[in-house]
Amino acid sequence: MRLRSSYDPQILRLALPALGALAAEPLYILVDTAIVGHLGRSQLAALGAAATALSVLATFNFLQYATTAQVARASGAGEDRDARRLGAQALWLSLAVGLVLAATIAILAPQVVALVGVEGQSADYAATYLRIVAIGIPSFFLALGGQGFLRGVADLTSPLVVIVAANVVNVALEVLFVYGFDWGLAGSAWGTAWGSSPRCSAR
Repeated sequence: MRLRSSYDPQILRLALPALGALAAEPLYILVDTAIVGHLGRSQLAALGAAATALSVLATFNFLQYATTAQVARASGAGEDRDARRLGAQALWLSLAVGLVLAATIAILAPQVVALVGVEGQSADYAATYLRIVAIGIPSFFLALGGQGFLRGVADLTSPLVVIVAANVVNVALEVLFVYGFDWGLAGSAWGTAWGSSPRCSAR
């Protein structure tokens, strides 16, 4: 491959991990959907409803991108102490937002499902799923803040490693809980909550 400028290797070093992080999430969703799909139509419909509700969390990605911009500005100016301080602030803010949203989703799960338009057994499944997954939401938000800081200091490899590891753990736990323990859709939810998957942002 012919280089066009001296910055191409640096751009490639940043772009490849970012591309890998973007590709990891859809692959996990495909596997997760296949696992739940074997449980039945009601469970799959419930997963879709819960995913629709959780997709609202994507609006909080500003916690990551704003952190990246602020930290990158400080880091680029050689103000490493300020960069670390901004990173710590982002983590605390992300945790606070995550705790509030987790409590809200857990308490209002039936109402949230009703807004999506699901009824009957699928609605019950979806509400249960949301309540369980809510346990992992604070960890997900901490990951947002952490990824924002790491990207701000030009470390895109660590977020990729975390995302891939989390997805592998999620899949392993889901297979164990859904098929091994026969927990059904709740097993999928527990796998997501314990694995702290960032899939909430993509669904």
